[in-house]
Amino acid sequence: VLAGRRTDPEVAALLRGAAGLVFPSLYEGFGIPPLEAMVQGCPVIASDIPATREVCADAALYFDPTDDAALADRMRTLLNGPDPARLETGRRRADAYSWSRSAAVLDALLDSAWS
Repeated sequence: VLAGRRTDPEVAALLRGAAGLVFPSLYEGFGIPPLEAMVQGCPVIASDIPATREVCADAALYFDPTDDAALADRMRTLLNGPDPARLETGRRRADAYSWSRSAAVLDALLDSAWS
């Protein structure tokens, strides 16, 4: 589904109902969409590039973003049923990147810089 611009609640509903999120980025600085999917319990198929590997770790299925056959294979794997353990790993992974956790880390860094 190419849903276009949606509100946050609409995006969350789409992710909760999706068979999976395909994130075929070639050049990514940080993978927010995969994290948003993981929060909603949506399986993730992501490009095998450093940024998505760092963010998703073992919570996603990976493919070479220049290999259509590899992507099709991961999509078939996902459509045969998501791996419940990977979904739980995804939820835990997304928790590590929460706004409150990020704020706490930044606050601690600023405190140490001023001490």
